[in-house]
Amino acid sequence: MRNFFRNLKIVEIVYFLAAIIIPLQRYFHHHYNNFTIFQHSCFHFFGRTNLYIEYPKEYYDLFLYNPTFALLFVPFAYLPIIVGIYAWVAFVMAVYYFSVRLLPFNSKEKLFIYGFTFIELVTSLENVQTNPLIASFILFTFIFLEKEKNFKASVFPNLGFFVKGYGAISGILFFLKKPKFRNFLYLLFWFVILLCLPLVYYSPAGLIDLYREWKVSLFSDLKINNGVSIMGMLISIFKLNVPVIWFQIAGLLFFISTVIVIFFRKNYEQVKAIFLSYILIWVIIFNHDSESATYIIAVTGVAIWYVNSSKSLTDKILLALTFIFTVLSPTDIFPDFLFKKLVYPFALKALGPSLIWMKIQISLYFPENKVLKDVQR
Repeated sequence: MRNFFRNLKIVEIVYFLAAIIIPLQRYFHHHYNNFTIFQHSCFHFFGRTNLYIEYPKEYYDLFLYNPTFALLFVPFAYLPIIVGIYAWVAFVMAVYYFSVRLLPFNSKEKLFIYGFTFIELVTSLENVQTNPLIASFILFTFIFLEKEKNFKASVFPNLGFFVKGYGAISGILFFLKKPKFRNFLYLLFWFVILLCLPLVYYSPAGLIDLYREWKVSLFSDLKINNGVSIMGMLISIFKLNVPVIWFQIAGLLFFISTVIVIFFRKNYEQVKAIFLSYILIWVIIFNHDSESATYIIAVTGVAIWYVNSSKSLTDKILLALTFIFTVLSPTDIFPDFLFKKLVYPFALKALGPSLIWMKIQISLYFPENKVLKDVQR
């Protein structure tokens, strides 16, 4: 795979072919439920009906996205189904491709990221998901902050939030990258714009009702899901009877303490690439709603971690573990009986990213140990 993805033209051809094949595969096998959820939630938005209840005659599962996303999906919702799926998959794939292309890494490192994440990207796109967009929004925040284009950078944490809530995580980079008051005004500006976007069709009271219904839906989901996450894995393996919220509080404390450590040590410039990988992994492994298709975000973080790591034997083992259990396990390459008896019931898709997160966590707490390679970009 490494040799295959050494040429950028080959990467572009493979992405192009995938953008052609995946929509056909989904359409003719009638496996595009997520697209139907997005599409009909857009219809419900304009019909002023509750976005966050079940509509079993239209689709299965629930719409758990921000109300603004239902409006943002308009360019795809009113196209014929096959055309809409094509447009959505091509759009998501193109955004992800350019977010990696613009990273301030060298060509060899970016080609590795393309190669390592490709199967996981296909897994997500086969589910017609938004997750590659969330990964891209986090990367774009980092990219434009590095270019000192802070107004552009401030769009992406807000887009992340107004698509799926946790995408706002990249906003923390503004706090660590030479925080300035005007940068927070930029963030507030885009937040207000996207928050008020539904007001083109709803009254302020109607918009408040939309957010109230979203909140109820999110808290209901929290009570029933452990996710393909670090808590889902530990609860399944050790048969723990612990509310998932306690794991998430622990994860939040780790995250906040890491930000505080970096802020007071003033070493963000030395650890910024590793911290970027940290937030990409953290936001998934501590998410009660994580599923297989969300791991394009965490796997992107793993790839970025590896190209900026010391590439020790331990690093290579952790990378291989991630590739086998996270990337390959949902595919036909992986033995089906192992997936059904081992990986799925014990949420082992989270194993590799969780161990890498732990390694990064230690290295960010104790950078003097030189566990990670300093990155000066």
